[in-house]
Amino acid sequence: MGDALDRAVLFAGLSAEALDELRQMATPFAIRAGEVLFRQGDPPRGLFVVATGLLEIAARMPGDEEAQVSRIAPGEVVGEFALLDPGPRSARVSAVEDSAGLFVPARSFIAMLDEGRAGSVEAVDRLRTLVAARTRATIERLAAEAVTESSELRAAPLPGDMAPIALDIEMLRVLGRFAAFDDVAGAAFLAQGVGLAVSRGTPLPPDEGAWLVVRGAVRAAFDRGERQEQVTIHGPGEWAGLVAVIDGGAQRLVLSVAEDALLLRVSAERFAAWRTAPGPVELAVLAGVDRQLVRDQRRATRHLGRALALAAFNAVGRQAGSAA
Repeated sequence: MGDALDRAVLFAGLSAEALDELRQMATPFAIRAGEVLFRQGDPPRGLFVVATGLLEIAARMPGDEEAQVSRIAPGEVVGEFALLDPGPRSARVSAVEDSAGLFVPARSFIAMLDEGRAGSVEAVDRLRTLVAARTRATIERLAAEAVTESSELRAAPLPGDMAPIALDIEMLRVLGRFAAFDDVAGAAFLAQGVGLAVSRGTPLPPDEGAWLVVRGAVRAAFDRGERQEQVTIHGPGEWAGLVAVIDGGAQRLVLSVAEDALLLRVSAERFAAWRTAPGPVELAVLAGVDRQLVRDQRRATRHLGRALALAAFNAVGRQAGSAA
């Protein structure tokens, strides 16, 4: 069963050191067809690497209906959010066939990451890339659905003002995840980006990195003709534009300032350097980034669930109208 890690697509090409570290903490798991591996809302214990069999992911949607999200075949993983975020499981996973593989406990993995060991740094970057890819896929599906109430569409933002500004550590400390930064760590972090004061309504240039919201808020939306469909709002302490800097793709959502804001813009190149050779400050920042990537995926999934529920409701209405 130990070679399940070698066959896992997620970990393909990992260094021997990274694979050895994962093997040391992994234990076998087995489940019979029809049994539940974990339920939506369960505590996140760890990640499962499937060696044989077939698993199914299903999530509750609006109206308390359950929808199949995807199936997990040999060589794939499930439960990866547990290694990035302590929040409860976001879906139920059950076995379609008798299945077996390896279980990687979150507690052991996070302890190894906290030590800054190269293998865990390499492995966690694969996980954040996977989450970013899944979020992008959800966003692309949302774009294709184009189902929303007209009352929820907003006017597109108009050009506004954007000017450089010096940010200081005290501005960061009011954000929970930066509260523990001392003056040296705070200065080192701020020096890696550009502080900006941006007025309400201003669109943020696409493909210029990610934007940490220090004050105010940033809206992420789709263009729907001359109006926009809001997907989420990023408030203080959150990043806007994470998926693009993690997976290297284009910025799919339109970003604009929802309230007058102070932002720290960090380039994609800087993010790439953090991910490959993080120091203590960068590890702390990336831990927050990882938790937000998971939250952003859950937000996108909920938004998709609402869109699909609305589409189903409209379809029933059309059928009823035709029958009448």
